[in-house]
Amino acid sequence: MAKRIFLGGGRPEPAYYTLLGLSTQQKDYHLSFLLNKLPEFKFTRFEDLLVNIPEEEEPAHFSLYTCFDEEGFNTFTLISNRNSNQYLVPSLRQTDYLMIIEGPFKKQKKEELIKALRTIPNMLLATEINPSDIKQFESLITDLELHIMKSKKATIPNT
Repeated sequence: MAKRIFLGGGRPEPAYYTLLGLSTQQKDYHLSFLLNKLPEFKFTRFEDLLVNIPEEEEPAHFSLYTCFDEEGFNTFTLISNRNSNQYLVPSLRQTDYLMIIEGPFKKQKKEELIKALRTIPNMLLATEINPSDIKQFESLITDLELHIMKSKKATIPNT
């Protein structure tokens, strides 16, 4: 008799994501510039992430920057947590930016990154956040992945 193998749903595994919360008064473009001075980063700007907020008629815009680390097999995404009066993740109101790290990320490397982030001028807070503590984390990851795929597809010329 043949064995059946069931694959899990399409849900992202929280273990493959590291989430950092950053609090700073820096504008997104200036923070990206300062992050790019660190040797491991080369952030580039993507189109703003549009998120439908239930109470609002128009979708909210949140700035988005990404960086790909081919050596460590990581993708770094820097996204603003607030715009003029709305929050991407309302439970993290004290956090101005979220840095989502996709892929394997060792504890020592994470600690070194947090230490380096804290050296950035006007960085008030750089801390790890448990992704499972955010109830909308999975939908945020899905929205980000779809948005980045659309943005990449739009920049690839037709052949």
